Amino acid sequence: MNRERLNWGLVLLFVGVMWLLSNAGVISFYWSSLWRFWPVFLIILGVNLLLPKHGVGNAVSVVATIAVLIFIGFQVSKPSETWGGYTRFEDRGDSEEHLDEKDHSGEVKNADFSSPYNAGIRRARLEIKGGAVEYKMNGEAAELFSAHARGVFAGHVLQTTTKDSVAELFFRMKDVKKKNWNMDGDGDNEVSMSLNTNPLWTIRVDVGAGAVDFDLSRYKIERLTLKGGAASFETKLGMPIGESIIDAESGVASVEIEIPKEAAARIDVKSGLSSKEFPGFIKQNDGSYVTEGFEQAGNKYLIDLKGGLSSFSVKRY
Repeated sequence: MNRERLNWGLVLLFVGVMWLLSNAGVISFYWSSLWRFWPVFLIILGVNLLLPKHGVGNAVSVVATIAVLIFIGFQVSKPSETWGGYTRFEDRGDSEEHLDEKDHSGEVKNADFSSPYNAGIRRARLEIKGGAVEYKMNGEAAELFSAHARGVFAGHVLQTTTKDSVAELFFRMKDVKKKNWNMDGDGDNEVSMSLNTNPLWTIRVDVGAGAVDFDLSRYKIERLTLKGGAASFETKLGMPIGESIIDAESGVASVEIEIPKEAAARIDVKSGLSSKEFPGFIKQNDGSYVTEGFEQAGNKYLIDLKGGLSSFSVKRY
């Protein structure tokens, strides 16, 4: 029996079952909390190194892996019907945005952000950095950038600078090193965003742990970078502008990308224990995947996927 393969198979099975139960609405599985248990995987590795690779050592290793996965499952999931309580957050510092509710423990807070648009802005670069939040993006904004944040999390800060025809926006979660978190609640933390459709956009998202649900089909995307640890990314894109670059790098994550059927694209994948689903793509001798007529297309997507224990999907709509 190959113990390493069996243990990694159990990890993949655990992740798949949790995804399935969560998508079916049977449980509420909070991937944003999974990152807190990353040292557990070091424990699994250590157990495998210490125990003999035969006889009782194999059995102990498998039992330890199963026990650890069950522990994680109970810690970061609850049945959907009985999930309740509050996520408590105590902030003794000054707020960096306007909140429409008092900052009492467990209360939901709301905040609005915007950055003005002028016709001279041709390109815009947006960087989003945070965690334990579901980030959503769709629609059209009259402003350059508009966002509404709701939840019981640490607040966000928006910084904007404009030079000539280029605007740079940095939307980040406030430093929470000195905050007191008690993650006992439903984790209902959400930020809804929309962009102006006129500029050519470069977007970088670094969520560490969290969820991203972006409908970017109305925007002109020059480059999109998705980076996360234990995260879920869902992104829908419109037609490419020239050579549009899509980068996704993840640890334990699900990455789902949708592109139009008419769009030419190439996918390069570097991953460890990852699943891949690329319907309509042709696998090349170098391991890449391309759409028919990719080389002749003037406008195309260059998609680069990197991950460890991840699920990658690129579909055409």
